[in-house]
Amino acid sequence: MRARKQLRDAHYFAGHDPDDPVTQKLIELGLGPVAGGATGKGAAAFFLNMPPDGTYVLNPGYFNQETERNDVPQQSFAYTGLGGGRMDNRVQNVGILSFIRLVFIGTLTVGGSGAVTGNYGFPWNLAKRITMQANGQTSLMQAEGADFRARRQRLFRNPAEAICSTGGAAQSTISNGNYSIVAIYDLPIVHDMTTLTGALFAQSDTNYLSYTIEPALASDMFTVASGGTVALTGTFYPQLTYFDIPYIDAQQGRLVAIPDLRWLHGFIANNQPFANTGDVTVPLIKNAGQLIAFYAYLDNGGAAYINWLSAVDAFRLEYGGNRKPIVWSGPAGEGPVFGLEENQRNYNGLINGGTTAALAAIGPGPQYLVLDLENDNPDRDLIYPRGVAELQAVQKITAGTTINANAHVHFVEETLFSGA
Repeated sequence: MRARKQLRDAHYFAGHDPDDPVTQKLIELGLGPVAGGATGKGAAAFFLNMPPDGTYVLNPGYFNQETERNDVPQQSFAYTGLGGGRMDNRVQNVGILSFIRLVFIGTLTVGGSGAVTGNYGFPWNLAKRITMQANGQTSLMQAEGADFRARRQRLFRNPAEAICSTGGAAQSTISNGNYSIVAIYDLPIVHDMTTLTGALFAQSDTNYLSYTIEPALASDMFTVASGGTVALTGTFYPQLTYFDIPYIDAQQGRLVAIPDLRWLHGFIANNQPFANTGDVTVPLIKNAGQLIAFYAYLDNGGAAYINWLSAVDAFRLEYGGNRKPIVWSGPAGEGPVFGLEENQRNYNGLINGGTTAALAAIGPGPQYLVLDLENDNPDRDLIYPRGVAELQAVQKITAGTTINANAHVHFVEETLFSGA
């Protein structure tokens, strides 16, 4: 797509020389994180994702041949309850860390005389915020539980999730009783498990890796009438996936062999408040690196969201004041039809967009629109935000839509950036 290429070229000429011999060699060898190689500058602060100089050789082929994959359960920990304290967990300093999977198994208890109604945050935002940090300074990932689920759905094309929850239909009155809740959260350290792009060099005493989970407030997931009660108890069961680091004999002596660890995978969420219909503008964070995907839903004051299918006229990506390379539109109030069609085609259905009985049983969550820049051809379509002036996403909300207090666009930028 020519307009997307212009976005990429804008970055090259603003902050990077495409004729640089090092860049040409990386492209020739195919060593970039996605097809053409990341060109973003500005490594992660306070974090070194490589062994000391002179102790390693970067050899993905030998590493893949000699390493061993480890899927290892970690110590479980109790959910601190709705409105409870933060749950902090350190990651073991072992191997090349690629993945963290969290399985929550718990019980929702509803009682009292007042009605309890689940809103769009139930059940996925029981983990209201999950943060992955390196050395306590660099947040590689910080997003809502529902955001991590949306990425899982994007990556695996809306997989069946019968295991993920039972009982307690969302966005409807929940009868008094106890309900089993099972929710799975994938923390995608790597962007791609095949190449291990984004993996972390965990086997170093100089790196301290950790993740935290902040629980939801009751009001984040439920509307509780006077006299009603709601409680959530349970346990998180974590599992790490990491790879052993093999040795290789070279002229310099015995060295460790590692995959390409020069790139880090970011997954950062943010909110942009608004109080109007018509154009709502979201300036994108100008990270150094590649923008892989942009996710967004329209929160309408906490308990409800604005439906992309029925209260939005268009979605646009803009830069430079007057450049509009992506315009998804349709009849007024019918949603950004072309983008919704693309999402449905890409993912076998909209991300959290259904209303079937099966989705109602597990809680459909907020409805996301996804701008997926790696689906067709990442080398051609990825965007380099740092060198693009005034890069922003614009959602045009249908006139006459009621905008509640504290409405905001919740969005996530998924990126690859330099870690060296």
